[in-house]
Amino acid sequence: MLSDPPAADESFERTAQGPWATLILVGLLLLLVWPGRAFADIGLPMVAIYLPPAWVALFPIIAIEAGFGVWRFKVPAKRALIAQAAANCVSTLIGLPIAWMILALIEVIFFGSAAGLDSPLRRAYAVTVQSPWLIPYESEFWWMIPVSVGVLTIPFYVTSVVSEYVVVGRFVPDLARTVIWSWVWKANLLSYAFLLLIMGAAQLWPKAFQGLFAPMYPISEALVIAVFWLASLFHAR
Repeated sequence: MLSDPPAADESFERTAQGPWATLILVGLLLLLVWPGRAFADIGLPMVAIYLPPAWVALFPIIAIEAGFGVWRFKVPAKRALIAQAAANCVSTLIGLPIAWMILALIEVIFFGSAAGLDSPLRRAYAVTVQSPWLIPYESEFWWMIPVSVGVLTIPFYVTSVVSEYVVVGRFVPDLARTVIWSWVWKANLLSYAFLLLIMGAAQLWPKAFQGLFAPMYPISEALVIAVFWLASLFHAR
């Protein structure tokens, strides 16, 4: 079992003040509707950690990716801005929530059992396969949350690159496909680095970001409820 660093309790206490506390209450209420469907005593849906910063950072990310296209590939500024605005609205507002729901649903249905953290393999399992929805090892959240964020960034990045490639191609059809592909995957490296910085700052100073993220909490709750509902349909078969 991992031993906590001296500041582990304080780290978790800061995290406990974040938006996911509301999601846990929502989950507890859902257990009254679907008794016996408990998902490892609720845990931490990482949608509450990842998506609000992504939505808040939408406009800066559009500017970053459009600016990269202008600088690197000489795309006209207006066309680059319109293309990236459309592409990022699709990837961030639609693609990432759907990607999380799919990953979380797979986990809830097939990998929702707590395996413990008493070996390196089980610790790795808890922050990779179970990264969309962390099992409630609360005393370990100080390291599990950032590792799970890193793991989830991989499928989210792929989702963003693929969806944005399709959308950008619609707005700049005269640009070579190889150029569009290079623009999209390289620009997303920059935008995801920026997003991870925001997420790190939000975990260090949760109160400073609480007001920014608050409008997105109901959407996060709705996604959690949707996963519970879809999982209940699967188990009802």
